[in-house]
Amino acid sequence: MELAIFETMARQIDARIERKAATFTDTAEPEYGRTKRVWNVEPMPLEEVRQARKDALAELRWRRECGGIVMHDGSVIATDDRSKTLLNGKYRTAEKYPDRLHRWKGAESEIILTSAQVIAIGDAVSDHVQNCFDRELDLIAEIDAAESAEAVLAIDITTGWPGPEAL
Repeated sequence: MELAIFETMARQIDARIERKAATFTDTAEPEYGRTKRVWNVEPMPLEEVRQARKDALAELRWRRECGGIVMHDGSVIATDDRSKTLLNGKYRTAEKYPDRLHRWKGAESEIILTSAQVIAIGDAVSDHVQNCFDRELDLIAEIDAAESAEAVLAIDITTGWPGPEAL
């Protein structure tokens, strides 16, 4: 009679820097009607740890990029991908027609913007997006320079971002 296999890990894994190894030890446990298979744990290669951290960083950058900005007058400007596209079109119109007034739907009501205001908002959004990418690229350089998995994880990817801190 073949015993069922009960699988477990040799110890708790830190999934950020370790993984299940391809090797294991089987021990018969006839009193439980099974074979206990204990999988070994191995460190993840440094490049995999770096890539996982960069993936988390890219997600964080995207959330910060699309999280909005607050203008000097306190108005909140959406920076999600659709809003950036619409603003880009309005920006081009404002450049062509500097004396035009632009009707825009605000969060609670219609607002009227001058072409200069549209351009200022567009520039602020563009600067915000660029600052988010700059922060991500600076952190990627730190991740690439880290010489161990622990050093990669010690890099704080959550601070230093532009935009509202509530994100």
